[in-house]
Amino acid sequence: MRDILVKLKYICMICLLLSAVSIFDSDTASADELSTVKLKVGFCRLDGFFEYDSNGDECGYGVDYLNEISKFSSIHFDYSYIKVKSWEELPGLLKSDSIDIMMPVSESVKALSELSFTTEDIMTTYHAIMTKKNRGDLYYDDYNSIGRMKIAITKQLLDYVGMKSYLKSINVYKNLVYYDDYNECKQALDDEKVDGVISNVMDLTDDMKILNKFSVSHNYIVMKNTNPYYKNVNKALTELKLAEPTFENALNVKYYPDRINTPLGKYEENYLRKNNTLNVAVYDDYKPISYYDKKSHKYKGIAVDLMDKLGEKLGIKFRYFAINTKDPYDMFNSTKTDIVLPVYVDDLMYYKTKSLFDSDINYITKSSYGTLNDNARIAVVKKYKYISDCLKNKTKYNIVEYDTIEDACNGVNDGEVDAFATSTYNAKFIIQNPRYRKLDIREFDNISLPFGLAINNNSILESALNKGIQYITSEERKNIIDKDTAYKWSDLSWYDKLYSYIDILSFVSFILVFAVIGTLIYINSKKKFIEQIQQKSDEAIKASRAKTDFLSRMSHEIRTPMNAILGMAAIGRSSTEIKKKDECIDQIIDSGNFLLQIINDILDMNKIEQNKIELKEEYVESMDFVGSIKKMLEANAKKYNVELRADFSKYRSFLIKIDPLRTKQIYVNIINNALKFSNSGSYVDWIMEVEDIDEKLVHIHCVIRDYGCGMSKEFQKKMFMPFEQEYNEFTNKVEGTGLGLTIVKNLVEIMGGTIECESEPMKGTTFTIDFDREVHSIDEAKRNSAVKPDESILKDKNVLLAEDNDINAAVAMEILKAHGMNVERAKDGQEVVDMYLKSAQGRYDVILMDVRMPKIDGMQATKIIRNSSHERAKSIPIIAMTADAFDEDMKRTMQAGMNAHLTKPIDIKMLIKTLVSLIHKEN
Repeated sequence: MRDILVKLKYICMICLLLSAVSIFDSDTASADELSTVKLKVGFCRLDGFFEYDSNGDECGYGVDYLNEISKFSSIHFDYSYIKVKSWEELPGLLKSDSIDIMMPVSESVKALSELSFTTEDIMTTYHAIMTKKNRGDLYYDDYNSIGRMKIAITKQLLDYVGMKSYLKSINVYKNLVYYDDYNECKQALDDEKVDGVISNVMDLTDDMKILNKFSVSHNYIVMKNTNPYYKNVNKALTELKLAEPTFENALNVKYYPDRINTPLGKYEENYLRKNNTLNVAVYDDYKPISYYDKKSHKYKGIAVDLMDKLGEKLGIKFRYFAINTKDPYDMFNSTKTDIVLPVYVDDLMYYKTKSLFDSDINYITKSSYGTLNDNARIAVVKKYKYISDCLKNKTKYNIVEYDTIEDACNGVNDGEVDAFATSTYNAKFIIQNPRYRKLDIREFDNISLPFGLAINNNSILESALNKGIQYITSEERKNIIDKDTAYKWSDLSWYDKLYSYIDILSFVSFILVFAVIGTLIYINSKKKFIEQIQQKSDEAIKASRAKTDFLSRMSHEIRTPMNAILGMAAIGRSSTEIKKKDECIDQIIDSGNFLLQIINDILDMNKIEQNKIELKEEYVESMDFVGSIKKMLEANAKKYNVELRADFSKYRSFLIKIDPLRTKQIYVNIINNALKFSNSGSYVDWIMEVEDIDEKLVHIHCVIRDYGCGMSKEFQKKMFMPFEQEYNEFTNKVEGTGLGLTIVKNLVEIMGGTIECESEPMKGTTFTIDFDREVHSIDEAKRNSAVKPDESILKDKNVLLAEDNDINAAVAMEILKAHGMNVERAKDGQEVVDMYLKSAQGRYDVILMDVRMPKIDGMQATKIIRNSSHERAKSIPIIAMTADAFDEDMKRTMQAGMNAHLTKPIDIKMLIKTLVSLIHKEN
């Protein structure tokens, strides 16, 4: 009776949880729905990608992908599918706005004008040589038979990158038959005018098979350039790829399982054709894995059903009979057994396949039993050798053997052993029996049991079965396991069934108690639940407003310099006065630098939020460092008509270990703010002081003081928060993202320092920065006598420029030629490799390498050059010039073998400085 009460208590708790879920659903159903946008999708029927289900509705890989994309968008996409007969109709419909989306589109047609490709692809396919399934004389990767085939190919596909060279390499180029489109190729195959076709694997149909795979191809969603929802679709696709990296693989397994698996080879097909019925030894009493059903006189269970599915995939049949030897492997000696199933995959005896299905080893013990110790007595069934072998290999338990499962369970009930070890599926089947209600299932730590097939020394059969196992999809495997492990009333004896009715009657006697308790809990939890929902709603509204405010602010900040750039460009272009053009160019440069500052601020904030800021510390000369900053800022001070008064009287010359870029960013950010917020004709004080701590450590004290508009007390509380700006008559005239002080504070703290601020409206602001740094003493004579290379070293030096963008190339060439350098250009990665490897010794002094280029990217090109036999391949300076600005990008270029990493837009001074340094170093 006590056991019944415990069960009813758990049932009541479950019912209460279900009630809470229903309450939550009803209360959240009123949430605001997303706005909906209708998008028209070009629908050309394509096997697996665009099809119709039994109700005539659109389905397939593409439909599932679009539906998933909509889940990651801030607006809901309502798709309507526009049917067409051929893919060739789609580009015209897209350009005429008859459809919004065309997919899938191969990267090989990216040159289509007026169209925008998504940044991320939606499908990776490959090209293949295919033939009819009934061609029993042709086999996968059998190059002898492939070389004798007449193969149809379209003229357009023959021009695909690398196609000709690959077909020549496998000796089929001379046997090609050319057609205008794929439909003609397929018709020729159906009419037996050719033996095979070459096309994208997307054209594979049920009556065809693959003979050879090659040339991976990426496919994208394409929309018209002017479509206002392209950015929404593109952004949602990117977020989907990041959030669900296995989504595409799941679609491939669902719709194209035959295309991701390796086909059978010649010897495997011939073997299975000659031996189309194989003898399989299985256990006849190991429910639900394998057992003999006396009613149907058939073998059943997970292992048997999976074997039948495997036979279906391979086109063969299996004949089952019982394992009747103590050691299952002895079946190979006493009978004409081809396969023994199931066996432990990690056992080294005989040939083994990959896992047909996986299980864990669980143990059944009394509910009151504690944790197993090393000396625990564990029951196993003698005939299930793989269980005892696995435990002996991985544990120190004392193994006790029993003849049957029932004897082992009784041994646990009677206290003869502490637990009974068996597979998860068998353990769950046992526990369903009411007779074992006082027993529990528990898990061993990290003891898995992959079930495979043992084969009698036949490597060809092993290979064929392994491939067949791959053909079984995860969904097929799951359906079989779910079916065979489902609870069946017919499995219970009359005693078990009677005991089940007693449990039901006991439950009914407590239902009224549950109803009363449930009602009380509902009333108490309803109020709390409503409060929680209101709180979450308030938080969501606040987050939405913050996001909207950020987007609005960034839109304004980016559009302002962009408007100046475009406006000055138009004015300069129309003006005939040289002075006017120069003024416009100066304005364009200033606006471009401001736009770059905005982008850099946003990137820095992203790094800070993800804790990815890394300091690149080095020793620099202290006075030179602050002197260069002062010189740079004096130009800004003149622009604002403000005097920058620098007091370095209590500073001195030494070598200080800092990150020069980030430290300069701190000083420049605060001093620039002081200049901007000062009245014309006033001044800004910058004081640097140093105090020795010991021989290797000093304390740096920096004070920056202005006498401008100051800040209110309220704003000072939040001035270091992202995007915060104080608006008044003075500050409204000043541009900015509101990120500068946030970045400064984080950088100071990363460096182990502190920053403090004192400010009063209309009187000014004082920032104080303190931190400790490592130092080295410096010999002034040696420092002053150090010879630094100058720009004259660049004269008549030869540059190999790798840049696919014509405008970027023109800019770089003009800069280099202005410094007396000779420039030769390569338009893609393959060309730069060819030009360098064919060049004479000393032909080029340096290589400027773009990273993202056609054919071969810059990093791959660098690796090829570095690994080549060219005399200067290891030493020639290679400089990356790329728009990839993250630290991870810089690490990748360095790992590829480049000497320096410059980000676009290129800083001319940094480019020249880098060239001078590397050329001088190599010389």
